[in-house]
Amino acid sequence: MKTVLQYTLAFLIAFGLAILLLGGAGLLFVGAVVASASPEVPAGCILTVDFSMPVGERGGAPRPLDVFKREAPYPLPGYEIAAVLRHAATDARIKGVLLTGAVRGSPSALALARTALAELRAAKKPVLAYYGAPDERALWFGSAADELWMEPLAEVQFDGLALEIPYFGDALARYGVEVQVTRVGKYKSAVEPYLLGHMSAENREQLEAVLGDVEGALYGDIAAARAIELAQLRALARESGWLTPEQAIELGLVTRAAPYRELLARLRTITGVGADEEVPQVALRDYAADVWTNGSSRGRGVLVIVAAGEIVDGTSPHQIGGDDLARALRAARLDDSVAAVVLRVDSPGGSATASDVIRAEVLALREAQKQVIVSMGSMAASGGYWISAEADQIVAQPETLTGSIGVFGMLPNIQQLAESHGLRAEVVRTGPLAGIESFWCHKDAAQLARLQALVDRIYERFVALVAAGRHLAPERVQELAQGRVWSGRRALELGLVDELGDLTRAIALACERAHLPADAPVRYERDPSNALDEFLQQVVAERLQPLTRSLAEPLAPLAALEPLLARLRELVGRTGVVARLPFDFEVR
Repeated sequence: MKTVLQYTLAFLIAFGLAILLLGGAGLLFVGAVVASASPEVPAGCILTVDFSMPVGERGGAPRPLDVFKREAPYPLPGYEIAAVLRHAATDARIKGVLLTGAVRGSPSALALARTALAELRAAKKPVLAYYGAPDERALWFGSAADELWMEPLAEVQFDGLALEIPYFGDALARYGVEVQVTRVGKYKSAVEPYLLGHMSAENREQLEAVLGDVEGALYGDIAAARAIELAQLRALARESGWLTPEQAIELGLVTRAAPYRELLARLRTITGVGADEEVPQVALRDYAADVWTNGSSRGRGVLVIVAAGEIVDGTSPHQIGGDDLARALRAARLDDSVAAVVLRVDSPGGSATASDVIRAEVLALREAQKQVIVSMGSMAASGGYWISAEADQIVAQPETLTGSIGVFGMLPNIQQLAESHGLRAEVVRTGPLAGIESFWCHKDAAQLARLQALVDRIYERFVALVAAGRHLAPERVQELAQGRVWSGRRALELGLVDELGDLTRAIALACERAHLPADAPVRYERDPSNALDEFLQQVVAERLQPLTRSLAEPLAPLAALEPLLARLRELVGRTGVVARLPFDFEVR
């Protein structure tokens, strides 16, 4: 009875929270301020921007119980942050902005916020940044501020960019996991980490080129903001690596090194409060809730649809479901208030079939005489480029990773590993090609040949659609393809994108091409948060903990490989053919 009551109570709470959280789902309109039940924004206050939670293109939603935890903020999407910062530039209640916490998340989403800071500075509202021990990313973001402060005993990490890709080939062989592959393109190295114990020369070549372009974009922004020579910054990273506060101040990278209490004194001066008074502040999320709009913009305008994550077949709450995105594009085509669509792509790619489902709706929008502008975020590669190639215009950021025109198929086999732990799967089939996607057996030559033919056909289609969309000869696309990844800057030189710029530029371009006024309504599609599902998942996970603990020791070897096998399962996809960025990486 107690368990029944507990589940009933949990369901009622989850249902109420779901209604509360789902109430704001739908389309979000930018341009007008409406009243809300958010915390009051005090007059003459500091807007505090803390990016300790990673900033992304889609943002995040609170977990069901997070609504009771004021200390657990959820990340806002980059475009919303930028819009809120621009609004603060004209809000008399805001006297200045404080950037603090970590600088984490998607570089493209952070770049939107960084660009918006210029409007605050232009409005003569001081922007201060306080990062205890800043690294390149903090220096890059903080360079847009009037003043960049740091702790006096900390050091500045300025040692260049590093990229790490784990290679599992030797470990998989040790545990008896075989990975068979089919692929097209000498640079299509997504399968490398699962086959080799080291990086190939081709992969190293493309990564060094891309990383150099990313560093150039990052350092270029810092150099422009701080009036420092780009060559000096590069030399600094190679020769010094770590800087004392005094060195950083002398170079102009940092404004001041002082304890936080001195920063508070500076903020009191800006807000005009006494030495014994608290600094009036409002957190970014609370300010967004206060000023954000609720559909009061009217008229024909631009719809921004965000496609962030891996492209998967069907529907997905956390990735780009091919059917989900196709449905959103189709709704935009049928909506008379939508004159143009900006598709914001931040994706490494994924399922080739799902990518083609999305591409078909992009073409249908164009046939309906609606402009489609692609705005590339941190990456729009492989399947991400597939869905972008036939837009009216493509706008990329200099550091965007794009291209990767290539496909592959992966066929993992865990038979040896499973049998060593007493597990075995028996297969009954009606034909020699049946069961090709099974994890439990080696694939013979006939099966591999069939999959290679499928990969070849999809690659030829990829090349053809890029040639048509970019008005390039197929032979030229073949030269640029081979699965190679390019930076946005190089993609512009090669004709794979039309211009460099951020989401704001893409929106302006959409207005121009659709013959809309510059102040036309801009709407952002937002996904509803499924609070009920998340809550029930939490409950089930807690109930299963005793069982999982009891099985942990006997199944430890399999459990150790579970994340890797899950990743392999994602890469295999529904058809076994994938158009995806040839690596997962984090630049540090």
